[in-house]
Amino acid sequence: MPTTWIEIADTAIKIGLGAAISGASAFLINRQSHNKSLEKENYSRNKETLESVALSIEELTHALLKYWSYILDWAKNNEKGVQASKEKIDSITELRGDVFNLFKGLTNSEGRLLLIGCVEQQKKLREYGSLISEFYRYASRNNEQMQSSELEVWRAKILEAREQLYSSLNKSYRAVKT
Repeated sequence: MPTTWIEIADTAIKIGLGAAISGASAFLINRQSHNKSLEKENYSRNKETLESVALSIEELTHALLKYWSYILDWAKNNEKGVQASKEKIDSITELRGDVFNLFKGLTNSEGRLLLIGCVEQQKKLREYGSLISEFYRYASRNNEQMQSSELEVWRAKILEAREQLYSSLNKSYRAVKT
């Protein structure tokens, strides 16, 4: 046992220094762990955002292609002089409404992409949305100039734009580390 004040001070300094080193180490380790945890949460949120954008795109694309198939059939029959049934016309009207309603998800997706800093991807999504809007205006039962051959061209344009959009989204998705 220490008996002199020098021995007592020496022991106190050793204990205090050990406690200070342990405390500083624990602080640094916890801070680093907390930062990594925040980074992981951020990556996870970005990944979820990109997946929700892809879901919005696919919901709209599915409804759009379904509408396209119905309006193509209607246009082909119209070119042959065959009148469409009331059920067919009602289905076209309903699908057209679905496309219109789902377009909101595309607009929301643009905001989500900008929020996570995906400016290039937002621009591609905007281009895709503009193309869909043009198709939507063209592919109407009220358009007397609509032709089935032109509808086929529109489908190819839409699928090409979708592919370019997904190529751009994939860059961001791969950059997200989990």
